[in-house]
Amino acid sequence: MNIYKFLLLLPLFLLAACGDDNNDTCKVPAADNLLHYDCPNNSGPLLEAGVHELAIRFPASQLADYAGKNLTQVEVFFGIKPAAASIKIYDGLASATPQPGAMLSNEINVTNAIKVQEWNTYTVSPPVPIGNTDIWISVKVNHATTQQSVGCDAGPRREGGDWLFSESDQEWKTYLARTGEGVNWNIRGVVE
Repeated sequence: MNIYKFLLLLPLFLLAACGDDNNDTCKVPAADNLLHYDCPNNSGPLLEAGVHELAIRFPASQLADYAGKNLTQVEVFFGIKPAAASIKIYDGLASATPQPGAMLSNEINVTNAIKVQEWNTYTVSPPVPIGNTDIWISVKVNHATTQQSVGCDAGPRREGGDWLFSESDQEWKTYLARTGEGVNWNIRGVVE
C-alpha cells in the first residue's frame, strides 16, 4: 500500500518548486474585489517538516482604491493537506525590512475544511477594514513531513507575492531570497 502512496505523490515531489521566473506569459487578471498577485495554480513549494507561513503583502499605497471596504474572505489553493492550517491577517510593521505586525482578525483554523487540489474559500471574522496600513494575508501550515501544501503559480514573481516565514530560522524572507525561484502564492483576498 505504501508503494501506491509513493507513486501517487512522486510527481508532486518531482516538482520541488513552483515555477520558472523566466516565464512571463501570465498577466495577473484584474478584479475590482480581489487582492492577489498570482496567476493560475502551477504547483506548490516543497517545504520541510515544521511550521511555515506563506503570505502575500499589500502596501497601504496599493490599497487606496479599496479604502472604506472590508477584507471579508480569503481564497487559497491547497495541493496536499497539511497536518494543520490556519489563515491569519496582519497589518505591517514600520521597519527597514517588511514584516507582519499585529493581527487584524481572528486566526481561522481551516484544517478540517480543506479540499485538496482546488480553491478553498474562508470567511474572515471579523472583516478587516481597508485603511491606511499594509495588509498581510497569511496561510500558516504545519507539515508532519516534507511536502507541498499551498499552491503557487509559475511566476514571474511580483513584489509582495511570495513571503515565507519558517519556524526553523524564525525569519520572514521572500521565497526568491530563500530559493532563487520567483513565484507567487495562490492566496487571494476578497474585498467587499
